[in-house]
Amino acid sequence: MRQIVPDVYLIEGLRSDSGNVYLLVSEEGLTLVDSGLAGAADQIEAQLQEAGYATSELRAIVLTHAHGDHMGSVAELARRSGAQVLAHQDEIPYIEQAKTMPGASPFQGLMNWLGDRTILKRSPCKVDRSLQDGDVIEALGGMQVLHTPGHTPGSIALYQPERRILFCGDIFFNKNPMTGKEGLQLSLPLFTLNMAQVRESARRLAALPLEVVCFGHGEPILEEAEERLEALL
Repeated sequence: MRQIVPDVYLIEGLRSDSGNVYLLVSEEGLTLVDSGLAGAADQIEAQLQEAGYATSELRAIVLTHAHGDHMGSVAELARRSGAQVLAHQDEIPYIEQAKTMPGASPFQGLMNWLGDRTILKRSPCKVDRSLQDGDVIEALGGMQVLHTPGHTPGSIALYQPERRILFCGDIFFNKNPMTGKEGLQLSLPLFTLNMAQVRESARRLAALPLEVVCFGHGEPILEEAEERLEALL
């Protein structure tokens, strides 16, 4: 587990095609942002314990969206820790697996269906708290929930305004998980429901006062975050 900035840590050693998992440490307790692929629970739990935290101290797991590389281990982690699972209301049917994630085309719909049954297979998980745009999560002194649809219907970002820290989910990537190529880019079209919405969501995030941006894929940006996002757009 590696510190990104004070109270924000990146879980290390997960598979290269897995979404990033972040640990937030605050007086309110421990919060995870996303949970990686299925099978990552042992690694995540071991790194918590190596850092001196008990699994039972994990009070919340916030899912930025329902893709299997971000929610794959949430059911197991919630079972072990008793943590509440939080997600946007529009994403709940896909997390609880009442529905299959829609696709922008029949081909993408087939890709989603196949992914859910192979590499991105995961267990359904009950969502304990439904989130909406403007809600506040009790972590890092208060994290604002920003609804950022496009990649999926209920994608969210999390923003800490006093410290100017943004967790952007998969609206922006800083590494292509398919090719391993590093570099800032918008959400990958192959796995995105609506690119026009992604661009709108990206513009909203890039307009925020930012110092740190933590991505679902790729290394966080710790310097000139605003300028780099604006340059991409």
